[in-house]
Amino acid sequence: MEFRQWLLKNVGGFAVIILALATLLLFLGFDISRRTDTIVRQRQDLASRSQALSSLALLRSEAERANKIKEAIQDFLPTGDQLIVFPKSLESSAKNNQLSFGFTFNSEIAGSVSEPAINNFTLVTHGLYGNFLNFLKSIEKGKYFVGFDLFDLNRKDKDFEIIMKGKVFSQ
Repeated sequence: MEFRQWLLKNVGGFAVIILALATLLLFLGFDISRRTDTIVRQRQDLASRSQALSSLALLRSEAERANKIKEAIQDFLPTGDQLIVFPKSLESSAKNNQLSFGFTFNSEIAGSVSEPAINNFTLVTHGLYGNFLNFLKSIEKGKYFVGFDLFDLNRKDKDFEIIMKGKVFSQ
Protein backbone atom coordinates (compact mmCIF):
# COMPACT_ATOMS: atom_id res chain seq x y z
CA MET A 1 0.00 0.00 0.00
CA GLU A 2 2.81 2.21 0.59
CA PHE A 3 3.73 1.98 -3.04
CA ARG A 4 0.21 2.86 -3.98
CA GLN A 5 0.26 5.93 -1.77
CA TRP A 6 3.62 6.92 -3.12
CA LEU A 7 2.34 6.43 -6.66
CA LEU A 8 -0.86 8.38 -5.96
CA LYS A 9 1.18 11.18 -4.38
CA ASN A 10 3.52 11.39 -7.33
CA VAL A 11 0.76 11.10 -9.93
CA GLY A 12 -1.35 13.60 -7.96
CA GLY A 13 1.62 15.95 -7.69
CA PHE A 14 2.30 15.68 -11.40
CA ALA A 15 -1.39 16.16 -12.10
CA VAL A 16 -1.42 19.31 -9.95
CA ILE A 17 1.73 20.57 -11.66
CA ILE A 18 0.33 19.75 -15.12
CA LEU A 19 -2.99 21.39 -14.17
CA ALA A 20 -1.12 24.45 -12.89
CA LEU A 21 0.99 24.58 -16.08
CA ALA A 22 -2.14 24.17 -18.27
CA THR A 23 -3.84 26.97 -16.35
CA LEU A 24 -0.73 29.13 -16.71
CA LEU A 25 -0.54 28.36 -20.46
CA LEU A 26 -4.24 29.10 -20.87
CA PHE A 27 -3.81 32.40 -19.00
CA LEU A 28 -0.73 33.25 -21.05
CA GLY A 29 -2.64 32.38 -24.25
CA PHE A 30 -5.44 34.77 -23.34
CA ASP A 31 -2.89 37.42 -22.35
CA ILE A 32 -1.01 36.98 -25.63
CA SER A 33 -4.28 37.16 -27.57
CA ARG A 34 -5.26 40.35 -25.71
CA ARG A 35 -1.83 41.88 -26.33
CA THR A 36 -1.99 40.88 -30.00
CA ASP A 37 -5.36 42.62 -30.34
CA THR A 38 -3.88 45.70 -28.66
CA ILE A 39 -0.91 45.66 -31.03
CA VAL A 40 -3.21 45.31 -34.08
CA ARG A 41 -5.36 48.25 -32.90
CA GLN A 42 -2.27 50.35 -32.24
CA ARG A 43 -0.88 49.51 -35.69
CA GLN A 44 -4.18 50.48 -37.30
CA ASP A 45 -4.19 53.72 -35.31
CA LEU A 46 -0.59 54.38 -36.31
CA ALA A 47 -1.40 53.72 -39.98
CA SER A 48 -4.40 56.04 -39.75
CA ARG A 49 -2.32 58.77 -38.15
CA SER A 50 0.43 58.29 -40.70
CA GLN A 51 -2.10 58.67 -43.52
CA ALA A 52 -3.53 61.77 -41.82
CA LEU A 53 -0.04 63.28 -41.58
CA SER A 54 0.60 62.52 -45.25
CA SER A 55 -2.70 64.15 -46.17
CA LEU A 56 -1.86 67.18 -44.05
CA ALA A 57 1.53 67.54 -45.71
CA LEU A 58 -0.12 67.26 -49.13
CA LEU A 59 -2.76 69.83 -48.16
CA ARG A 60 -0.09 72.25 -46.99
CA SER A 61 1.83 71.94 -50.24
CA GLU A 62 -1.40 72.30 -52.24
CA ALA A 63 -2.38 75.32 -50.12
CA GLU A 64 0.78 77.10 -51.22
CA ARG A 65 -0.06 76.31 -54.83
CA ALA A 66 -3.66 77.41 -54.30
CA ASN A 67 -2.48 80.72 -52.83
CA LYS A 68 -0.39 81.38 -55.94
CA ILE A 69 -3.40 80.58 -58.14
CA LYS A 70 -5.63 82.76 -55.95
CA GLU A 71 -3.22 85.67 -56.35
CA ALA A 72 -3.22 85.17 -60.12
CA ILE A 73 -7.02 85.16 -60.16
CA GLN A 74 -7.16 88.28 -58.03
CA ASP A 75 -4.75 89.95 -60.43
CA PHE A 76 -7.01 88.82 -63.27
CA LEU A 77 -10.09 90.62 -61.91
CA PRO A 78 -9.81 94.36 -61.37
CA THR A 79 -10.83 95.94 -58.08
CA GLY A 80 -14.01 98.01 -57.92
CA ASP A 81 -11.91 101.18 -57.94
CA GLN A 82 -10.15 100.11 -61.12
CA LEU A 83 -13.51 99.92 -62.91
CA ILE A 84 -13.55 103.71 -63.10
CA VAL A 85 -11.31 103.34 -66.15
CA PHE A 86 -13.57 100.70 -67.77
CA PRO A 87 -15.94 103.14 -69.58
CA LYS A 88 -12.98 105.19 -70.81
CA SER A 89 -11.34 102.04 -72.17
CA LEU A 90 -14.55 101.11 -74.02
CA GLU A 91 -14.95 104.65 -75.32
CA SER A 92 -11.40 104.65 -76.66
CA SER A 93 -12.03 101.35 -78.42
CA ALA A 94 -15.34 102.64 -79.85
CA LYS A 95 -13.67 105.78 -81.21
CA ASN A 96 -10.86 103.67 -82.72
CA ASN A 97 -13.58 101.73 -84.53
CA GLN A 98 -15.43 104.90 -85.62
CA LEU A 99 -18.48 104.32 -83.42
CA SER A 100 -20.38 106.83 -81.32
CA PHE A 101 -20.45 105.89 -77.66
CA GLY A 102 -22.74 106.14 -74.63
CA PHE A 103 -22.22 104.27 -71.36
CA THR A 104 -23.89 104.00 -67.94
CA PHE A 105 -23.31 101.73 -64.95
CA ASN A 106 -26.70 100.39 -63.80
CA SER A 107 -26.25 98.37 -60.63
CA GLU A 108 -23.66 96.52 -58.61
CA ILE A 109 -23.90 93.14 -56.92
CA ALA A 110 -21.30 92.87 -54.17
CA GLY A 111 -18.88 89.99 -54.37
CA SER A 112 -18.04 87.44 -51.72
CA VAL A 113 -15.06 85.24 -50.96
CA SER A 114 -16.19 82.70 -53.56
CA GLU A 115 -18.00 84.96 -56.05
CA PRO A 116 -16.81 88.05 -57.93
CA ALA A 117 -18.63 91.36 -57.80
CA ILE A 118 -20.88 92.09 -60.78
CA ASN A 119 -21.33 95.58 -62.19
CA ASN A 120 -24.19 95.85 -64.71
CA PHE A 121 -23.97 98.42 -67.47
CA THR A 122 -25.69 99.67 -70.60
CA LEU A 123 -23.72 100.61 -73.69
CA VAL A 124 -25.09 102.39 -76.78
CA THR A 125 -23.14 102.75 -80.03
CA HIS A 126 -23.91 103.97 -83.56
CA GLY A 127 -21.94 103.03 -86.65
CA LEU A 128 -21.24 100.49 -89.33
CA TYR A 129 -21.88 96.84 -88.54
CA GLY A 130 -18.29 95.81 -89.41
CA ASN A 131 -16.92 98.47 -87.08
CA PHE A 132 -19.20 97.15 -84.34
CA LEU A 133 -17.82 93.62 -84.82
CA ASN A 134 -14.27 94.98 -84.54
CA PHE A 135 -15.34 96.81 -81.37
CA LEU A 136 -16.64 93.54 -79.88
CA LYS A 137 -13.36 91.78 -80.73
CA SER A 138 -11.43 94.52 -78.94
CA ILE A 139 -13.63 94.07 -75.86
CA GLU A 140 -12.98 90.33 -75.99
CA LYS A 141 -9.22 90.91 -76.11
CA GLY A 142 -9.35 93.60 -73.42
CA LYS A 143 -8.22 93.28 -69.82
CA TYR A 144 -11.76 93.20 -68.37
CA PHE A 145 -13.89 90.09 -67.98
CA VAL A 146 -17.19 91.10 -69.57
CA GLY A 147 -20.44 89.23 -70.22
CA PHE A 148 -23.36 90.47 -72.32
CA ASP A 149 -27.01 89.79 -71.53
CA LEU A 150 -28.67 91.70 -74.38
CA PHE A 151 -27.82 92.95 -77.87
CA ASP A 152 -30.41 95.11 -79.59
CA LEU A 153 -29.44 96.00 -83.19
CA ASN A 154 -31.55 98.57 -85.00
CA ARG A 155 -30.81 99.56 -88.58
CA LYS A 156 -30.74 103.30 -89.29
CA ASP A 157 -30.05 103.83 -92.99
CA LYS A 158 -26.58 102.35 -93.60
CA ASP A 159 -25.62 102.50 -89.91
CA PHE A 160 -26.75 100.53 -86.91
CA GLU A 161 -27.75 101.62 -83.43
CA ILE A 162 -26.62 98.92 -81.02
CA ILE A 163 -27.81 98.79 -77.42
CA MET A 164 -25.99 96.31 -75.22
CA LYS A 165 -26.67 95.36 -71.64
CA GLY A 166 -23.91 93.51 -69.92
CA LYS A 167 -21.84 93.02 -66.83
CA VAL A 168 -18.23 93.42 -65.90
CA PHE A 169 -16.74 91.34 -63.09
CA SER A 170 -14.47 92.67 -60.37
CA GLN A 171 -13.08 91.72 -56.97
